Amino acid sequence: MFEASVFNSIGGFLSDKGLEALGALLMVYLGIFIKREIVPLLQARRNREVAEYILVIADDVTDYFRLKFPSAHWSVWLDRAVDRIIEITGVGRDVADRAAKAAVVRRGEGTAKAAAK
Repeated sequence: MFEASVFNSIGGFLSDKGLEALGALLMVYLGIFIKREIVPLLQARRNREVAEYILVIADDVTDYFRLKFPSAHWSVWLDRAVDRIIEITGVGRDVADRAAKAAVVRRGEGTAKAAAK
């Protein structure tokens, strides 16, 4: 008799309305989990891809200006390179400035200045 009442209460809980409520709670939990765990991973991946894209463009732009002004110091054409990077990518001035300076340092022109300090 006790077993019958347990199964009867479980059957009553697992009615259509109970399953609907359980499904709604699971969907809310799934939404919270995706917002907290999955979305930041996807955003980090996208940000990394955009950063790589900006660095490739900065390398190309600084190479262009290095070839256009071979005898000039990199500080002479750096502002033009930053403006061109902003024009191409649409990023802010500080991001474009950091990318251009990183491209100059990676190519070796900025290392002599850093060693002199």
